[in-house]
Amino acid sequence: MTQQLHIDADLRLTITVPSKGDGSDEQVTATVRGSGTQIEVQLDQLGGIPLGLGRRAASDLVSDVGSAAADAGLTISVAGPDGPVLALGQVRSRFLDRVVTGSRHVEVRDRRGALRMLRDARAGGPSLTDLAPPATPWPIVPTGARPRRRRVTTTHDPLGGGNPRLVYYPAPGPEQGAPRLVAPLRRGTTTIGSEEECDIVVPGLDPQHAEIRRDPTTDEYLLHASPGSSAGVGGQPADADGTVLRTGATVVCGDQTFVYQREEYADHGRPYGGREGGEFSRQRPQRPPRHYQR
Repeated sequence: MTQQLHIDADLRLTITVPSKGDGSDEQVTATVRGSGTQIEVQLDQLGGIPLGLGRRAASDLVSDVGSAAADAGLTISVAGPDGPVLALGQVRSRFLDRVVTGSRHVEVRDRRGALRMLRDARAGGPSLTDLAPPATPWPIVPTGARPRRRRVTTTHDPLGGGNPRLVYYPAPGPEQGAPRLVAPLRRGTTTIGSEEECDIVVPGLDPQHAEIRRDPTTDEYLLHASPGSSAGVGGQPADADGTVLRTGATVVCGDQTFVYQREEYADHGRPYGGREGGEFSRQRPQRPPRHYQR
């Protein structure tokens, strides 16, 4: 698809060509003027333009510029001291021009001037082959170095990162238009209940229904049910010592359902903090977590 551009330019460039041993440098001056989709490049001379390219590479460069200009809806006219030489982009090229240049976006208006530009294209500047990386030696010689054994890392965060939170819909539920609520968890203890002093207040629960505590030694969050209150994870009652929460776990307190979420890079159910599934049956061992202080 053609991208239409509009150009407004008025530039004057001077290029210094290194001397060939006589001690005097030569300068090439170019004037670039653009208005709308038309760009005019006026050169004070056609010889000695330091492209640093061979004749074939310079011809390919002209073809590429013509194709890019045509895609942008532009026409670039290049002229020398004696008049127009080339036109690139949105042009009507002749059949012979297409055969010579290999592009339908290059129109040659002065063949002698164009040949002079290509003849001196290698003058000055480095060749593209000088900028290429060195070739691979052949035959390929193995280095003999043994691959470095990578240590299995952990993802425990001393600051409780990963944005641990509970996501839930209060009664009467999302079907009746209840808003979706997000409750961030504290780095210490987060309380859930019907009392206004609780961090997460849910009407209908016990005053102090449950707590979610962060274990600073493992950087894990555990659900603890208050005595006489019903709370569980994934359909199972919370353990006496607390049930560890993982990303996506369903937390039920009375009639209220929460979903525990934490970014996977900081959720430690798997090596490297990944979720279950997709690693086949072989699991890489994970080193014991460091003991962080609260």
